[in-house]
Amino acid sequence: MWCDNIMQSNGLLQAEVGDRGVKSRRRERLVDVEPGGVTADYVPFYYAPRSPMMYVISKGRVPEYQDGLDPLVYLVATPEHLAAAGCRAIISDGNCASALTEFSADLADLDRLVDWDLMAATMWKDTFEDGDRMRRRAAEFLVHQHVPWSAISAIATRTEPMLEEALAILGGLDITIPAKARPAWYY
Repeated sequence: MWCDNIMQSNGLLQAEVGDRGVKSRRRERLVDVEPGGVTADYVPFYYAPRSPMMYVISKGRVPEYQDGLDPLVYLVATPEHLAAAGCRAIISDGNCASALTEFSADLADLDRLVDWDLMAATMWKDTFEDGDRMRRRAAEFLVHQHVPWSAISAIATRTEPMLEEALAILGGLDITIPAKARPAWYY
């Protein structure tokens, strides 16, 4: 997997799933820790299923993408797998398109930056008491430029038919990986 900037610059992007406004901000949002660049120079991983972006997609509010959630496949990775594959990573405390978001290249900051209770919460919309829940729920583990398949530990789909399709594609590439349909990870 390649970061958005590489996909865009090489004409490799076949389907735009993300909100173009958010992606535009990610192409401008500077990362102030090594290896630097902008957030679109990184492959993003969320810490929990049912991300805010997936919610927006489920409501049909991404005009560029109207194919629903079924074609979307989760790629699961752990910091340990990513490090073992030689990936350079940083962490964020929230949505990387936001100017409020803090970055760290020190994985020891993971528990300080990531609100684990919020990641486990079913409801994460902003409240009167906490107007920053949505930004924090979109915290990311960001891998600089490229993630090899060897760093992916599992895949998940919404439906069994999509799981079969994904496994057939991966099988054609000689990739064997644990996989499961996990409808609860979707809206």
